[in-house]
Amino acid sequence: MVNVLQIGQVGNELSQLVHDVSDRNDRIVIESDGKPVVAMVRYEYLTGLLEALEDALDSKLLRQAIAGNDAFFGFEDVLAEHNQIYGSKF
Repeated sequence: MVNVLQIGQVGNELSQLVHDVSDRNDRIVIESDGKPVVAMVRYEYLTGLLEALEDALDSKLLRQAIAGNDAFFGFEDVLAEHNQIYGSKF
C-alpha cells in the first residue's frame, strides 16, 4: 500500500508513519507542492532493492564485457603472464 502525504502533514504524524512502514509494510510518499520528494520504505526492502539493482548492473556489465572480448583467460594464464612480467612465481 502506498500513502501519499503533503510535507506539512508529516511533522505531526512521523512516529505513526514510521510504525505503519515498519509494522504494516506500508510505503509512504511525501510530496511538496504536489511533487514527490521523499519515500519511506522498510529498511529491509530498501537493502533488498539496492542489492537487486547492483546484481542487475553487474550482470549487464558482465554481458557487455563478454560481448567486447574475443577471448577469456583462465587463472593459470593470468598467473603465467604475471610471472613472465615480474619474474616471480605465485
